Amino acid sequence: GLAELDRWITDRVRTGLTDPALAAYGPWDEAAARLVDAQAGGLANRVRRLAGAVGTAPGWHEHVLAEQGVLHALCRAGAGAVPLPDPLRAGVRTAVGWQVRQADVLASTPVSDRWHVAGRSDTLEDRIVVRRTWLRGHHTRRWALLLSFAAYGQSLGGEPAPGTQFDADVHVYPGAVGLRALVGERRGDPVDDAAGPPASSVLAACDELGAALGAEPWLERYALTVRAAPTLHGGRWVLSDGGGSLPIAGHPERLAELVAATLGRPTPLTVEWTAAGVVPLTVHGPDGAVDVGPRGGWS
Repeated sequence: GLAELDRWITDRVRTGLTDPALAAYGPWDEAAARLVDAQAGGLANRVRRLAGAVGTAPGWHEHVLAEQGVLHALCRAGAGAVPLPDPLRAGVRTAVGWQVRQADVLASTPVSDRWHVAGRSDTLEDRIVVRRTWLRGHHTRRWALLLSFAAYGQSLGGEPAPGTQFDADVHVYPGAVGLRALVGERRGDPVDDAAGPPASSVLAACDELGAALGAEPWLERYALTVRAAPTLHGGRWVLSDGGGSLPIAGHPERLAELVAATLGRPTPLTVEWTAAGVVPLTVHGPDGAVDVGPRGGWS
């Protein structure tokens, strides 16, 4: 399955991104279906998302070409073309979509900490609602990502709400960065967390993000907590602190809530980084957290 995808990607690059066939969804969907048959569901989802990026915005060629490069790297790494250290090889397996049993994850050594529930987002992917809940360790300063799924129209629940914190053991899936996690033993109920996780400058957040991408270049999402203000710059909304700026992805559906909650001033914010820009998730104000994350219609 990986070899077939690599050949298909090579053919797409050889024919060029101006090939009209690239804009048709059918070939992409067929490639994704073959990956599902090959039990490489992670790559299948990436191919489907990439199909939706063709011709959708200025500069789409650069994004599509870069993502094709990532797919090529994953195909080569997943096929064992180059030797990799164990954590990186585990990250490749996760990105390709080879499943790790929850029982094995829960049997691993946990990370014990007081966890800030920094933010969450709900996105619709192939008729499935995916909820991403981001936790930030108070002492370890590491991120942990909880994933939950539901058929479209069904409710999602069970995770602590943003603006709370709880003491627990968190078990992390193997990988060079190690984001996805499961919550093990909890010590007490979640409590209010008005202050939220510690916020950094935009430049420090970029350093943190750069280190994560250097460890796993195929990361599609990463959480950051910065102290910044939403600002309109050059016709595009950004989060700026005077020392740097982070572009906000697309046309945020809850922009009015973001501006109202921050009053346009530098405020601690948790965002989700994507290649298209950051997605605001939570405003951590003095009176508590304001959830401004997407609710299934984000693009």
